Amino acid sequence: MWLYVSGGFLSIVAHRDKPEHLLVRARHPDHIGALLPGLEPTVLKTADYRFRVVADRTVVVKAITHYLTSMDYDNFKASIIDKDYHDVCLDVWKTMWAYGCREEGY
Repeated sequence: MWLYVSGGFLSIVAHRDKPEHLLVRARHPDHIGALLPGLEPTVLKTADYRFRVVADRTVVVKAITHYLTSMDYDNFKASIIDKDYHDVCLDVWKTMWAYGCREEGY
């Protein structure tokens, strides 16, 4: 699952060997901490997602639930402080807008 939150972009997948755990991955060192503060990511220099943590599924569920229940913004892009990350999210928005227009026949 790809997850875009105000503080970063994460890829969250099932752990291959630990069914009770998830692998939370990021391309920026600060993005994991935006959702899971206090967990120190390991760094794999040759991996697609260089920064990663193995976390219990319940910890990840609680973190996502907390993010959702404490959300106070009415515009996701405006909630992003990091300009570079904002620009990346804007590119994603534009790509998905074009995709939606194509699918809806606009």
